[in-house]
Amino acid sequence: MQTLNVAPTGSPAANMEERELKLHVPANARTAIEQELRSQQADEIALHALYFDTAGRELAQARISLRLRLEGEQWIQTLKAPGADALSRIEINQPRSTPTLDLSFYEGSDLSAIFSRLKHPLALRYETRVKRLVRKIPTPSGVVELAYDQGVICAGGLELPISEIEFELLKGNIRSLFILGRKWTRKYGLILDLRSKAERGDALAIAAQAQPAAGADDSSSPATLAAEHFIKPQRAAIPRLKPAMSAAQAYLACADECLNQIIRNAAFVAGVDSALADETLRAEHVHQLRVGIRRLRSCWRLYRDWIPPVAPRTEAQVRRHFSAFGQTRDDDVVRYTVAPLIERAGMPACTLPAAQTHTPDHSAALAGRASFQILLLNLLEGVIAPARITAGAMPQSLPAQAKPLKKALAAVLNKWLRQIEGQGGAFALLTIEEQHDLRKKVKRLRYSLNFSQTLLAKAALERVLTELAQTQEILGELNDLYLAQGCYEALVADQPQAWFAVGWLRAMQDQKKQAAQAAFKALIAAGKLKA
Repeated sequence: MQTLNVAPTGSPAANMEERELKLHVPANARTAIEQELRSQQADEIALHALYFDTAGRELAQARISLRLRLEGEQWIQTLKAPGADALSRIEINQPRSTPTLDLSFYEGSDLSAIFSRLKHPLALRYETRVKRLVRKIPTPSGVVELAYDQGVICAGGLELPISEIEFELLKGNIRSLFILGRKWTRKYGLILDLRSKAERGDALAIAAQAQPAAGADDSSSPATLAAEHFIKPQRAAIPRLKPAMSAAQAYLACADECLNQIIRNAAFVAGVDSALADETLRAEHVHQLRVGIRRLRSCWRLYRDWIPPVAPRTEAQVRRHFSAFGQTRDDDVVRYTVAPLIERAGMPACTLPAAQTHTPDHSAALAGRASFQILLLNLLEGVIAPARITAGAMPQSLPAQAKPLKKALAAVLNKWLRQIEGQGGAFALLTIEEQHDLRKKVKRLRYSLNFSQTLLAKAALERVLTELAQTQEILGELNDLYLAQGCYEALVADQPQAWFAVGWLRAMQDQKKQAAQAAFKALIAAGKLKA
């Protein structure tokens, strides 16, 4: 991750790196945590912070936050910018006698250019009021400051509650954060949340701006406003791989992006900031959480020749949770996607089994479960603190990366592409199980192409991706038809009219198989990938 040079001229000591792990505190744990900290003589501090940005959110878009915070009786001006990883921030603090900004402090750094290019003036955008309990915790590998914050974020008449624990590394190894994070998560059921107060406040301010004016003719529901402006699902992003990276460095960049998608969606599914959400929005977060897990498993497979092997126990835990989050997906597909098509085709009235009832509470319970949250902490630790994987530190059993990164990846991806084309060329002869396995290989290749796309020749990549996406869509539709056939076949004994659905589904499967065969032919014609 690229970081800014934010050290002001002549003030190198003002520029510091903050490394912090943040976890949401559920309502049922708040009293117990406060009691424990007070029993340990934690210090209590009242904090009132004012956050500034332009009307166009120019600082937020640069991933910079700027605040004035009253700490006791002292105002502190603080600027934070991205650090080297998901837990790191560059922080510059400057005492102020009054709650007014002084931008001259950043002259001589990269920040001065950012402030000089602002198109609109800075103004108060949102604020926070927090009661903080804080204490220092010595560990075998360092010293960590624990801060338990309870309070509120305010923007334009809207409010968001704050209830979070921050573990900040003061001295020593960053693994201390994860050791404490796991300990407190086991004890109190905490939920990993990568978002800062500034990120949440910025999102709240966007939602506040989107509110209809009093008396305006706008029928948007709170759930609609939330989905559009505040609690959007975290979708996949493209890692910015560079040709000079080692395979190990590229892996960490890709795995970090996957975990960002997983953790952000998991926090929402577990109940963080989800009070306004309707069932559709919750379901989309679950879907994006599962996409993130698929992508992470694809990342492991893509880089497995160059990284230490993922522990079998970890792989098993990831697979188990992926399946658990998908338990209702098959039922939803049959009920809401396939059944309406059969009805429009003229099927006599037929009653499907009662819908499964374990959503959304089922997914929320899974995401909030301590075992899942600890798994996320373990995965994040493996990316944030991987013992600085270097060529010299790699296990002797792993082969050296003989080729430049882009050529090494292109070789693996073209190998997978040839395997898929070989199986797909005889698609009609495959069993259902073989077709399903081929569909998983298509998904894995597509995700891996997205990981690698900044290193691959654009024209060849776009040809392959276009045909691969079409192939994946057809295979997904065929899989849905297979699911539905099993469902309707179970009904025929009591509802003979279900034979209509079975016959229609078999006919549609034949059509989809032909379409899949044509799609694989087009994929073969797209050619190979080029570095």
